[in-house]
Amino acid sequence: MLPNFRSLTALTAILSLLAVTQADAQTAVGVRANGMGGAFVGVADDATAVYWNPAGLATGALVSFNAEFGGVEPNSGGSGKRQALVAFSLPPIGLAYYRQGAYGIAAVGPAVMGAPSREEVRSSVHTIAISTIAVSLLHSVTEHLVVSATPKVVWGGDSTRPDVDASLMAAANRFRLGVVGRNLARPTFALDDAGGEVVAVERQVRIGGGWGSGWPGHSRVVVAVDSDLADRETPSGARRDLAAGVETWWLARRLGVRGGVRGSTLGPSRAIVSAGASALVAGFYVEGFLASGDDQRSWSLGLRYSF
Repeated sequence: MLPNFRSLTALTAILSLLAVTQADAQTAVGVRANGMGGAFVGVADDATAVYWNPAGLATGALVSFNAEFGGVEPNSGGSGKRQALVAFSLPPIGLAYYRQGAYGIAAVGPAVMGAPSREEVRSSVHTIAISTIAVSLLHSVTEHLVVSATPKVVWGGDSTRPDVDASLMAAANRFRLGVVGRNLARPTFALDDAGGEVVAVERQVRIGGGWGSGWPGHSRVVVAVDSDLADRETPSGARRDLAAGVETWWLARRLGVRGGVRGSTLGPSRAIVSAGASALVAGFYVEGFLASGDDQRSWSLGLRYSF
């Protein structure tokens, strides 16, 4: 059983008060997660769970370490966004630093001066680079249910904000179901390149289910499905993603191969297809993924250690 919930609540409150020196994001980190098309909330069994679903750490490795670097590039050319992650987990605690590109939403004045209706008020979407330091704290509610709180320090440009995520994971035999809420404080940032305009990172709520052929324990085959529970504004329009992915392991878990797809159930699908692999080298997994679609491509390389 994990530590008493009251002590976790107190520690969360203290960390939240201390977290007043640094921001969050929307292009996801995690080599395995992205290789599975972003269907990972119901899997979340390595240190990248600090982002995807911290409550999943209780059903994952005893010790896990991830380090990765990658980028997101527009297919039409132009500058892309770099992203990175360093994460460590030793349940009931997970720690992570990650840097991503995020979509910030700013209110714009009425399209027509003196407009009488709210329909004529528009909002603009900005892409911003944001960094995050996060501390995840877990608590076992029952044998099959774990909850987590993740106070964060987030920063972008000259702005630093506190924030918090929350999640849960229910596990029974070979099935898992997870829910995560991110950016619950909806941090705001002033953009120098937009004339000091203030933008807010939107809250995200996501649900995911997973099935593992060997859960609890190591699985040769993992199948997962994720879905956003709220719309997300992007430069190409609002979207609500549905993702599906599969991961398979071979050669006594020395080689892993995965693939997935995600698309929006709101408006045009704007689908993104991805594939990735892991190879065990000198006790570490060397991992990578490639994804393409929705007028962009992304990639990442990383190292992972799990015990």
